[in-house]
Amino acid sequence: MRLQFKNVSLLLVAQLVSYLIPILEIPILAKALGVDQYGQVLLIQTSALLCSLIVEYGFSLSGARQVAVCGIDNKSQLSKIYNGVISAKIMLSGAMIGLSVLVLSLSDLNVSLQAVVWGYLYFLAFSFSNIWLFQGMEKITFVIVFELVLRFVGLFVLYWVLALSAEASFALMIMSSFALLNTVIGLYLAYRVVGRFSLDIKSGIEQIRNGFHGFIYKSSNNIMLSAGPALVGIMCGQASVAKFVPAEKIIKASVGLVGPVLIGLYPYLSRRLLQTAEINLKLSSIIVAFLFGAGILGAAIIACAGNFLIHLMLGPGFEEAVSILQVFVFIIPFRMMNQSIGLTIFMPLGKDKVLSICLMFFSMLSLCLAAALSYWYDLIGIVYGLVLAEVLFSISLIVLAFKIK
Repeated sequence: MRLQFKNVSLLLVAQLVSYLIPILEIPILAKALGVDQYGQVLLIQTSALLCSLIVEYGFSLSGARQVAVCGIDNKSQLSKIYNGVISAKIMLSGAMIGLSVLVLSLSDLNVSLQAVVWGYLYFLAFSFSNIWLFQGMEKITFVIVFELVLRFVGLFVLYWVLALSAEASFALMIMSSFALLNTVIGLYLAYRVVGRFSLDIKSGIEQIRNGFHGFIYKSSNNIMLSAGPALVGIMCGQASVAKFVPAEKIIKASVGLVGPVLIGLYPYLSRRLLQTAEINLKLSSIIVAFLFGAGILGAAIIACAGNFLIHLMLGPGFEEAVSILQVFVFIIPFRMMNQSIGLTIFMPLGKDKVLSICLMFFSMLSLCLAAALSYWYDLIGIVYGLVLAEVLFSISLIVLAFKIK
């Protein structure tokens, strides 16, 4: 139990840092680059991260589970699992690169070739992270600590270089290089555990097939917020991305804190408390109500401090980000409630397929609503669409929860 508590704590710290670093990057990038160059960096960065969600394909759930069941002593089976997952990622990354090249050739985005290359390296670095392997082996201490140290070092180097030369290509080069270094070290550590990698197309296809519902659940859970900057760039232009992303990062950091806590508590709740649907719903009502109330309180605090936070991070020229944040905060309590409903009702009751389908539908609906409302309300319309989709998602989950009782 002590090992599980340590791993959960490390994952929580990693989650906190994964949101803290982008927030710390905001004043460094925005003040050094200005609105236009900052918007270009954010558009490439968020597009690369969004594509990496597809390649990651939920293997942090399905792959880690296979490794945990296999055990670290079964080297041949462990190697087979690893080769299958990496082969699947190679196939998925090839498809995403081909699709992105097609989109770039058809679009009129004003992005330099150098920036695009660094963007692809950024995408590959996050796509081929091996944290899922060490998570399944329950040996994540070194990889997590190394990643945290590397990210803070990269942040310092970013600040130092941009102080000397404020170029968007330099910013992308630094961020992608440190991410790539972390992935290369992870691949080397995996090699020491499983041996030499060999491409296995058949096993890769099987991994894609088996990990489908994990992919739908994890990817759809992120797409409502992660796809926002890319949609803003397409519908409203690069300058609007620079105004949208600071508010989006604050919201994403706030709602993301509940995930590791629920995942850490989930095994205990499932094993000890959630033995019947009736008990499950009684306990869930308490957890959901508490997190919804905490979300309301957090949203109120952020709304009151929004003007101060935006001006502190960005300075002049980003006033529209304040009004965006004032609307965006409404998503916090509903997103926290949705995550708690999923992990304390649907997943323990074996309704992960229903949950993943529901998530996928409302993820797509959020993008459609955001795109449609942007025609009438421009940038703030995208925020309206994202918030409205989250509210509708909450209502649907509550109705479905009572139906499966």
